[in-house]
Amino acid sequence: MKNFVSVLRTPDAVFGATEASPFRFEERASAACDVKYDYTVGEKSARVTVYPSGAPVKYLKLRFRGDMNGIESVYGDQWERCCDGALFEWRSVMPHRALGWFCYVKMGGRIGCYGVKTGADCFAFWQVDLHGVTLFLNLKSGSVGTDLAEPILACEVVEHFSDEGEDAYTVAKRFSAMLCDAPVLPAEPIFGVNNWYWAYGKISKESIREETDYLMQMCTGAKHRPYMIIDDGWQLERALGENKYNGGPWTVNSNFTSMADTAEDIHKRGAKAGIWFRPLLTLSDIPERARLSLGSGGSILDPTHPYTLEYVREVTANIRAWGYELIKHDFTTIDAFGVSPLSTEMHTANMCKSDRAFFDKSITTATAIKRLYAAIQEGAGGAEVIGCNAIGHLCAGIHSVYRTGNDTSGNHFELTRRHGVNSMMRLPLNDTLYRADPDCAAFTDRVDAELNLDYLEMCALTGCTALASVTPHILNGRQMARINEIFLTADEDKRRYGIADYATNACPEKFVSEDGSVVKEYDWTRAYDGARVDIVWSD
Repeated sequence: MKNFVSVLRTPDAVFGATEASPFRFEERASAACDVKYDYTVGEKSARVTVYPSGAPVKYLKLRFRGDMNGIESVYGDQWERCCDGALFEWRSVMPHRALGWFCYVKMGGRIGCYGVKTGADCFAFWQVDLHGVTLFLNLKSGSVGTDLAEPILACEVVEHFSDEGEDAYTVAKRFSAMLCDAPVLPAEPIFGVNNWYWAYGKISKESIREETDYLMQMCTGAKHRPYMIIDDGWQLERALGENKYNGGPWTVNSNFTSMADTAEDIHKRGAKAGIWFRPLLTLSDIPERARLSLGSGGSILDPTHPYTLEYVREVTANIRAWGYELIKHDFTTIDAFGVSPLSTEMHTANMCKSDRAFFDKSITTATAIKRLYAAIQEGAGGAEVIGCNAIGHLCAGIHSVYRTGNDTSGNHFELTRRHGVNSMMRLPLNDTLYRADPDCAAFTDRVDAELNLDYLEMCALTGCTALASVTPHILNGRQMARINEIFLTADEDKRRYGIADYATNACPEKFVSEDGSVVKEYDWTRAYDGARVDIVWSD
């Protein structure tokens, strides 16, 4: 039987590059490493410490050699959400494939797991081939090397190898608990509605009242209050800009009197109030050195500048003071990095667009992003925070909820299947790193209500967030009874189904109760009798 390569030992080869390195990085013939580091192996983990190295540091690559010719398949995670070009799936061996943060390797009836713990000060990915395992650390500050002023603990490495014949989902769940030492989880179950996927920004105080009343009908008998989450469309410039701009300043548009009044309305109707915002984009006057770039119709704030951190802290605190118990922040990855989080650039050593020259070049991009999330959370106080278009491994331990998949859709169930159902491959991370948010079931006249009820039920049974976008008064009596039952399951917050076809289906269809006594099966392809090929998000 083949043995897995262990990474809790001295690496067989190490490559490292700074801005001053004269050699071609990664070429074995050079065998050079200009980065000063320690790889300290302990009983359960190894710590990678990186030191100031005479020039700004860029990369560190650690190679662990060994015979792994028996590999059957490899699962790799991503930096961000899943999407068509960044799917969560088991695949054949591809040596150059970047496996963000952690990976699972299936070989000889066993599962080998490799990962770095959450909260790293680098972007780490794994590569797996038939001759060994590689850990690659991106230590850059934006598009350039980081001019370290002091040593950093770049990451902490862990591994786990299953017994023969163990179920892949069970192993993944066990390993996920090793990745985060102190997860932050919601104080109460998160279920209810978010109005994006039926209204798409066309909202008002009247529509929020109507939607909240409808929500309370759907949640009859719930012990906990459901959430009425207001998405994009409440802010001033969204209305004035005819949906072409969705940043700050974060003041109310003419469809509302005040967002504090709206939160109070939601509370009076029996629900909790949630709200969306985009922290790094604004039309406000800002210090020139706090501007990272111009784009998306306004100024994008530099996440490393003290002004930015204070700005997002104050904006978030103001929103919290209006009475919102849940705050969803969005777009920080694409704003800070300058590239789509779902593009191939986010899965290589490049990470950031070439114009992303941060104000503070003494901290890595990962450190900058963590500090940004921490500032948002500080402003939010006791409110739950959902990180959307955010880096999951850096949210963990800071925010209680993370959007695991790209957008679902009120126009096509195909996008809900591709993005929401596929994101369930991250179910092992639920409640071990954060509460997973697969995104909304969308009830409109353009999508199949029964499929969305199945999708929402899946979210409730597995213990993820159970959120829906529901066009007011669209559900018939039978559908209202079923959605009430689903929300009561989410409210109970006890049933924790796992995935029975985890190692064979990237859009899971078989879910099993904790004791193995109940199996729920879904057919996600019945909307189109297969999978739809030609699709536009906004159709």
